[in-house]
Amino acid sequence: MNCKLLVTAVVLAITGFITPVKSQAPTTDTPAKSNHVLNACVQNQAETLPNPFSDVPVDHWAFKAVMTMHYCGAFRKATPPALFQKLQPTNSQQQPQKEPQFQK
Repeated sequence: MNCKLLVTAVVLAITGFITPVKSQAPTTDTPAKSNHVLNACVQNQAETLPNPFSDVPVDHWAFKAVMTMHYCGAFRKATPPALFQKLQPTNSQQQPQKEPQFQK
């Protein structure tokens, strides 16, 4: 039993060295400029930017989410500052509301 496991591990290791995994080449040659990326992220239109992935077709159901994650980021720290400025509430939205007064 251990001999079969050892032989399998050796065969997999040898084939891994002989034929290494190749990375995928980007499908577009023109990278997006930072100004275009910021505008697309603020307008929530990251799918209009060049597709850097060869395995995510334009008609895929998750294409927009993949492009948004790639260009705009998944975390708030990766979100462009212009998006935060756009989403900040205006003065009329920031007016404090009166707390309800309970009668005794």
